[in-house]
Formats: sequence, structure tokens, C-alpha cells
Amino acid sequence: MIWEKVREQFPINKNFIFLDLATKCALPLFNTDIIKEYIQKQQDYSGDKREWINKVKETRENVATMINAHPDEIAFTKNTSEGLNIISNGIDFNPGDNIVLNELEHPNNVYCWKNLEEKGVEIRWVKARDGKVLLDDLKKVVDNSTRVVALAHVNYSPGSKNDLKSIANFCRKHDIYTVIDAVQAVGTINVNVKSLGVDMLCTSGHKALFVPHGVGILYIRREHIQDIRPMFVARSSMKQETSIEHDSVTYELNITSTAKRFEIGNYNYLGLTALNESVNFLMGIGMEKVEERIMELNSHLTKNLLKEGINVLSPVSGFSRSSIVSFYTDDTKALYEWLLERNVITNFRRNTIRVSFGIYNNEKDIDSFIKLIKEYNSSKRFL
Repeated sequence: MIWEKVREQFPINKNFIFLDLATKCALPLFNTDIIKEYIQKQQDYSGDKREWINKVKETRENVATMINAHPDEIAFTKNTSEGLNIISNGIDFNPGDNIVLNELEHPNNVYCWKNLEEKGVEIRWVKARDGKVLLDDLKKVVDNSTRVVALAHVNYSPGSKNDLKSIANFCRKHDIYTVIDAVQAVGTINVNVKSLGVDMLCTSGHKALFVPHGVGILYIRREHIQDIRPMFVARSSMKQETSIEHDSVTYELNITSTAKRFEIGNYNYLGLTALNESVNFLMGIGMEKVEERIMELNSHLTKNLLKEGINVLSPVSGFSRSSIVSFYTDDTKALYEWLLERNVITNFRRNTIRVSFGIYNNEKDIDSFIKLIKEYNSSKRFL
């Protein structure tokens, strides 16, 4: 079976029930192997920079294929937050412009916009309902001065998926940029930027793309790339990289019209080598199959939690489900810590236990998880 073969790539399964991919990944063998190979080459003969640069090109093409973008629309960053800051600082805002946020956003998709208030930019808030931003509520908040709607594809808690397609379609008709934090989506669901119609999207590699921290992806729709002014530039940001031979140095500031304009200096070559390996692995499975599998696990856990009378905050059916399931009890923090002592890794977020699945999880993980919750509840009755 394909999923058991996938599971074998993740040694963490030998000792833990790992249900915290929404925070960070456990590295798979296919990436630790490629990382060791890279390090060995650099140790032995300092590595080959031409090989590294070619790998960056290949990775850009593969990432673009994965999310249905063009390679020219992809820039590499350190993380989601850097991508969001590139966008927020690159848009030519005027005093009186406004940006629409919601209270379920990760703080890093709030601070980068709040930082613009000193320029006279207004922050507006749309209230989420049932863990989601609804288009009807958004329409009540935007006006002719709205420049950006920033929101998550899947929010980090309770883990609801927003209807980006309808929101992006509305925003485009009103010349409003849609800026998406997709870190809880890319790698767990089939993200198609063209189908969704979003303008800009940011994600990081250290979660469902299975690479160490320090690698991020920024997508900007081709027609908007030159709308975003790069705050920093370097040789790599130019249309044609400046020669550094002493007899032919020129310094014409000729910034490229591709998303590479947002990349400066040397890349995280090691991180991008690992990212390329992950993207190839996921595309080898097929993102449609990945999403289908994640939703199977979501259903299995949700059904069993409800059966035990546990309060589930995440959507229990329909379009808005994701790789994240959040729930609470009358002593959530104590249960979280009790599970951790028994090698079950989840996360404590907004007074809930947040479970987040990866392609390495299976129904046995969930059955063991539910069994431990029953054990915990039984032990409480005798205290």
C-alpha cells in the first residue's frame, strides 16, 4: 500500500504518534539522505555552485508546477513572514488606504500590516463566523479605499479552510489585492493558484513540505509583480546579473520583471535542495491523492471525537475541512500534557488541542490517540 511505504520514510513513527505538522515537520529519510549528500560534497570539495544554481532553477520550476503557477511568478524567501513583509512593504500605499484582516489570522499576518499604520493606512477587521471568513461579511467591511484583503487559506486554529475562490473573484472585480498565508495548506491540500484566482501567496517549507527552517515560497501573479517595489535589491535581482570582472563592471539598476526581483544574495542552497526533493516526492504521489488521504484521516478522527462527546471546533464535514482538527475538554491543557508524556505530540493553541495530520499518519495512530483519551477520562473518574 502506498501510504505504508510513505510512512516508512518517517522514522518518528517508531517512537511517537506525531500529530503536530501544523507547527513543524519531522524530517523524512528522503530529505535527510539528500542533506547528508549535499553536506558530504561540500565537505569533500566545497561543493559545486553551478550544480546548486541549477538546483534552484529546477526547484522553482517544480514548485510552480505543484501550485499551477509559472516559474517567473515564484520567489524564494526564508519563510512565510518574510514573504508577507515583502508584499506589505512593497505595495505603494497612500494615507487613507485600508487593509482588511480577521481575528483568526496568525500574528505574522497581522503585524506586517499593522506596521503600516504609521503611514496612515487603516486596518479594518472582519469578524469570522464558524471559524471562517465569509464573503457576505467581507463585503460589509471593504470600500473604495480597500487595497488588500489578507487571510489564511487554512487558519492555524481552529483549522478551517476559507473559500478563497469566491473572495478572490470579488476582490479582483474591485481592484483589491488578495494576499494569502498558505502555510497550513501547501503540502496537505491541492493548491491551484490559477483556479483560486489569488494575487499573492506565501508559505514556508518547515511544515508540510518537510524541510528544515529557513526556506519559504512567495507567489505573485505575473501581472502584479511590478506593482510590488522590492525594498532590497542585489545582483540577482537584476534582469541580467552584473559582471564582476574588473575590466567590465557596470551598475545599471535594471530590476527584473520576474519574481526573482525579491531575491537577494546567495540562496539557501541546502534548503532548496531539500525542498526540491519534497516537492518531487509529493508530486510523485499526486496532490489530489494527498488531500484525499488527509481528509480520510480528518473524518476518522472527527467521527471518533464526536462519539466520545468531545467538543470539536473545526468543521466536521464539507469543504472547509483541512489537515487540522481542534477540540477542547473541561481540562484541555492537562490532557495535552498527559498525552505528551505518553509520546503523543499535538499542540496547545487558543485553549484547544490542535491535531494536524501528515501523509505519514494512519488510522492506527488515530485509534491509539482515541484510546489514550478514553484512558485519561477513565482515570479522572477515580480521582
